[in-house]
Amino acid sequence: MEKKLRKYLNRKFLLYPKTNKILEVREELYSIMLDKYNDCLSSGMSEDESYKNAVEMMIDYKDAIREVETGSSLSALKKKLINTAFVTSFYYITLTFIYLFVSMVVLKTFEKTWLIVVGGAFTYLVYFSVTIYGYAKLFNFKTLARCGIAIIYFNLVPVFYVFPSLYLSTVYSKNVWNRSWLVAVVILFFYILTDYIVYLKQSTVLEKSIHLLALGFTLTTIIYLSMSMWFQLWGIAWIIYVVYLAIVTLVLYIIEKRKG
Repeated sequence: MEKKLRKYLNRKFLLYPKTNKILEVREELYSIMLDKYNDCLSSGMSEDESYKNAVEMMIDYKDAIREVETGSSLSALKKKLINTAFVTSFYYITLTFIYLFVSMVVLKTFEKTWLIVVGGAFTYLVYFSVTIYGYAKLFNFKTLARCGIAIIYFNLVPVFYVFPSLYLSTVYSKNVWNRSWLVAVVILFFYILTDYIVYLKQSTVLEKSIHLLALGFTLTTIIYLSMSMWFQLWGIAWIIYVVYLAIVTLVLYIIEKRKG
């Protein structure tokens, strides 16, 4: 029943940022509710009745909860939204000014300056995804925070792959699309690496193993594609996968021998 009380209280404080003040109030309420539950249980009440009376203690402390809500969660959310709105407005006003200045004053043409808007929009997506991640971390939304990391790296793809390729194709008439997509694979590698490092302590042994295998396979793919593209070794470079599998097999064998 103690776990049930804890879960109930955690649900009540789900949308609050995990600041010291909020954690202190939450733990104080849990202690009060637990004492109430034990007192009711000692007086002869059933577990369900004792739990109900303990939960009703929340009503007596609604002012304290309201103070925490007003001073912490809503305030933090409001500040975050205001900051995001301000940065967004300032960013796009500045981007518009740069676009018009370059088009009308510097180049005196709008023919290719649309790339400024496209590049600026892609860059803003990275900022916005970082903001989402920061919000998730503030309120301790673990799943959303983990998704936030994926969104950040996903938005790096247009910044470091799509836009540079588009720029070279439009401005210099250089077609690099057939090679530049390798950047997306490199970004995938760093995403897996970041996710592994950030959530290392929270991952199970199986999840760690999957992460390491994925990292090794992605790195092997990067090496294979790089060798094949730059040195035209498509018919030979695949052997690197055999080397990778041999290394994995050897590592697993050593681990099993140590366990034995």
